[in-house]
Amino acid sequence: MRRKITRTNPFYKVPRFAYGYELIPEGVRLLDYGCHDGAFGRRLAQHKTVEYVGVDKNRNVAGLGADGIAVIHVAGSLSFPDEQFDGVTMFEVLEHIHDQNRTLQEVNRVLKPDGWLIVSVPRRHIFSALDVGNLKFRFAWLHRAYYSLTHSAEAYRQRYVQNPDGLIGDIEIEKSWHQHFSEEDMRRLLAHNGFQVEEFDGAGLFTSVFDFLVTIFRIGFLFPQSLRNWDDYRFHYRSLFCTARKV
Repeated sequence: MRRKITRTNPFYKVPRFAYGYELIPEGVRLLDYGCHDGAFGRRLAQHKTVEYVGVDKNRNVAGLGADGIAVIHVAGSLSFPDEQFDGVTMFEVLEHIHDQNRTLQEVNRVLKPDGWLIVSVPRRHIFSALDVGNLKFRFAWLHRAYYSLTHSAEAYRQRYVQNPDGLIGDIEIEKSWHQHFSEEDMRRLLAHNGFQVEEFDGAGLFTSVFDFLVTIFRIGFLFPQSLRNWDDYRFHYRSLFCTARKV
C-alpha cells in the first residue's frame, strides 16, 4: 500500500478497512453499502464518532444489533431521501453487482453535495486468474461436489442454486463472475455516474496465490497473518482502493 498505515490502526489486519478508517472523518453520517453484518461499522464506532448505517442484499443479516448498529436489507433502490449521507463506503461490493451504474447512481443520489465515496475492489493483475471467488464458475461441478461434501447438498442448493436474494453465493446471478478492475475501469465507471477520482491505492500481490493454495490444499499454516500483512503493505497490486468525490 502506498499510504502509510501504522499498526495502531484498529483495522491493520484488513487493509481495505484500514484504508477506509484513515479517511473517514469524525462526526459524519456514513452509509456502508454491502456491509454484510455491519462488522466494520461496529468496530469503527468504538474508535470514531460516526452515525453508521449499513445496507446489504443478504436478508439474513438485516436487523438492529444490541449495540445499535443497523443493517438494512436492500433489494433495489435505496430507501433514503436525497442527500442524506456525508460519505459512502463500498468494500468489496461492486465486483459482485450486475448493474453497477444503477447502484452508483443511487449512491450518488443519497450523498450530500461534495460527498465522498471510498471503494475497494479486486484489481486486475498478474495473479487474477487464481481468484478463488471464480472457482464456482470455472469448475462448477467440482465446486458443487466439494461444497455438498463439506456442508450438504441442501446447503449448496440454498446458497448457489435457489438463493432467495438472487445470488450465486455472494455474486448476483446476472453477473456470474467475480470481476477485477483496472484503475482506468474504475475511473471510467465512477465518472459515468457523477464521481471524480481523488486517489488510487491498493494492497498485496501474493495473497491471491496464498488464498488459492490454502483453498485447494488446506495449508493455511504456511501463510500466517504476519506474512499476509507484509504482502499487503509492501505491494499494491492485488486490491484496488479508490477515493472519489461527488461532482
